[in-house]
Amino acid sequence: MKRLCMLIVVLAVGVSGMQAQSSREKAREARKAREEQRKEERKEKEAVENQISYEDALQAINSQAFVVEANTLQPRSGRLFFVNPTTNFLAVNNGQATVQIASNSAVYPGPNGLGGITVQGSTSNVKVSKDSKGNVFLSMSVQGVIISATVSVQLSADSNNATVVVDPNFSGNTLTLTGTLVPASMSNIFMGSTI
Repeated sequence: MKRLCMLIVVLAVGVSGMQAQSSREKAREARKAREEQRKEERKEKEAVENQISYEDALQAINSQAFVVEANTLQPRSGRLFFVNPTTNFLAVNNGQATVQIASNSAVYPGPNGLGGITVQGSTSNVKVSKDSKGNVFLSMSVQGVIISATVSVQLSADSNNATVVVDPNFSGNTLTLTGTLVPASMSNIFMGSTI
């Protein structure tokens, strides 16, 4: 009789343990489903925000009033530098283009007072095209006192990520900037002294 009681107790404990394990698995699965749902909602929200940013950037390109706030800078040597987007940019507005390069760690303040250079010029030969994927390409000539270059801008499809290539007409010192393209009215740049 004792053995029978003991067997019943062991079975009862085993069944309740299996039920507890089963409820833990259900809770774990429910938590995983909630996380997946949140992840999907974040993806959808990000896609909508990227589309809005893309539309704003496209409109800014078409009105030729935009700023590419650079996060990285790559000179002809190929070395990649992470830079401050507030002081490293290409700005186009009212037929004028400004290219500014600045360094936070420069000992010498440079011609622009920010450890780099700021050059301005008039834009001409502006051409805008769009491929079947939605990538937008802008090319223009920029002529000024210190700058004579062909500037190309590529806006990635479905976002406001952009790449700028500044190709000087009289030297091979090509400069590539990557960052975000925003309407000039929404930009938060700080311009140094121009040459």
